[in-house]
Amino acid sequence: TGGIGSGETAEGFGPNYSLRNNAYCESCSTCGMIFFHWKMNLAYHDARYIDNLEEALYNALLGSVDLEGKNFYYTNPLDARSKRSSWHVCPCCVGNIPRTLLMMPTWTYAKAPGGVYVNMYIGSTITLEDAVGTEVEMVQQTDYPWNGKVAITVNPRARRKFAIHLRLPNRTTSKLYTPEPAVSGLTSLAVNGKAVKPVIEKGYAVITREWKAGDKIELELPMTVQRVTASELIAATRGKVALRYGALIYNVENTDQDITKPLSPAAPLATEWRADLLGGVTVITGAYADGSKLLAIPNYARINRSPSLPPEAGPNSGDVSLYAGPNAQRVPPGQRPPRPASPSSITWIQKG
Repeated sequence: TGGIGSGETAEGFGPNYSLRNNAYCESCSTCGMIFFHWKMNLAYHDARYIDNLEEALYNALLGSVDLEGKNFYYTNPLDARSKRSSWHVCPCCVGNIPRTLLMMPTWTYAKAPGGVYVNMYIGSTITLEDAVGTEVEMVQQTDYPWNGKVAITVNPRARRKFAIHLRLPNRTTSKLYTPEPAVSGLTSLAVNGKAVKPVIEKGYAVITREWKAGDKIELELPMTVQRVTASELIAATRGKVALRYGALIYNVENTDQDITKPLSPAAPLATEWRADLLGGVTVITGAYADGSKLLAIPNYARINRSPSLPPEAGPNSGDVSLYAGPNAQRVPPGQRPPRPASPSSITWIQKG
């Protein structure tokens, strides 16, 4: 998910390959890592830094807040046993999460001498001032990350010859994890309706030409469901598999199924748009080894249908010291609901 910090030392790291499913993964650490990758991309214009930024953004960071934007996680374990809270005695995440999300317009593009880098695929209209000797308005139309089709209208104030670098997402962001089937590159690329063959540099498809207002780039990124397996060096994920679709990592929840079942290794996995679920999401459907149906939702949308779970922090949580709200009503320890022994939402599923 792009979470960082295994948690043996609270907000730090533990032994080599200790990537536990109940790891700390503090929200603020994710914010810091995102800013780090942004700065590294500005320094080296290498798409791999944005690949990591995107993975952390769409999963670890978006998943740290609920769909209403009112409650948040301080920590983001992959095995979720609690719901988000409205406050925390150490309120760093309260400010860091929104300030990081508000940086989206800044991260979408980068400028360099003689070129513009398209780092994020997000429906938007953004003006780059003094980008290539002139102001350039970039208008994106896309439903990414739900599908890979993107249209970009380039509107320079004056005609200019410059390069546009289009990021080609690489879903293999770590050598410790192997997504299958492999997905990379482009399905198609055209400018003003004519197919073009770009130069590939540092994970970007580069188109150099004289651009004028109204020029339109149309590209399609390959999108398919992938099964992700981890290195055997990681004890927590041996014999397990995770699911991803494009930039999104997926979870299964006990609201929809028995999440202790193994996943069928042979049953096909498909995507389906569900406008009626979680504000509208693309789900992954398939089957468990016993033939029962599997339904996976994006990791960021996890634990939005479990009101009975104890909060991560608050007067009813297992650790009342985490809560310092102005109207706190302290609940005696004996009256607090116990933390569930089993997770309600998981990322890693048993292999069949």
